[in-house]
Amino acid sequence: MRAVDDMVHRPSAWLAADSGEIAVSSRVRLARDLDGMPFPGWAGEAECVEIWRKLVPVLKETSALANGVLIDMGEADEVDKEVLRERHLISTELADKSKGSGLLVNATETLAVMINEEDHLRIQAMRPGMDVRTLWKEVDAIDSEIEAKVRYAFSPRLGYLTACPTNIGTGLRASIMLHLPGLRLINEIDAVTRGLNKVGLAVRGLLGEGTEAMGNMYQVSNQTTLGETEETVVTRLVQIVNEVIEHERNARIRLIEKK
Repeated sequence: MRAVDDMVHRPSAWLAADSGEIAVSSRVRLARDLDGMPFPGWAGEAECVEIWRKLVPVLKETSALANGVLIDMGEADEVDKEVLRERHLISTELADKSKGSGLLVNATETLAVMINEEDHLRIQAMRPGMDVRTLWKEVDAIDSEIEAKVRYAFSPRLGYLTACPTNIGTGLRASIMLHLPGLRLINEIDAVTRGLNKVGLAVRGLLGEGTEAMGNMYQVSNQTTLGETEETVVTRLVQIVNEVIEHERNARIRLIEKK
């Protein structure tokens, strides 16, 4: 409702929204798995605990997470898990896990690593606004530090091997959260979503896959991880999201003129 109120009471401010107000936040995630170990979905509790004990010391030695907070899903209560999920620090899947799974997060909650979610490692960086390229460099640096100490599951032909085939290759998912009330109010959001799907981008709700677009918030991310470089994925996402932002601005102009 706030977007509608702004349109009625402060139309000039609503109309002049910059890209930072439309692009609410950015996230970059890398999926990685250890060579010779079963994926978390196939591993038993003892194997998950073994993976946990192997990875936690390595993660704590990385420069960006050395002073981070470690949260064991086996010890976290349901309220803590829900708070972490709402802050986009963990997924619903990780919240459902217990012993042998968890999270290491820095003090500012901008860098985090999920352990034994769908993959052994989900390295992610988050920031307000649209700054995907900076986030990509941050997770890439952490990834390099980890890879210097453990052996990842990797194929010279396919790239990094992951639990889900859609992540094989770079294992990279870059996403930008957009606030698109204008496109929603003029009933063009479905057409934009179909257009994004055609160019290889996924559109999800506020909390990611399988969730609704509450508050006119839409998460736009890449779908392709195989056969493309990380640089290509990031560059294309930023270019296309900038086009969506321009469509949102135009939608707001049309709303002001007509309403």
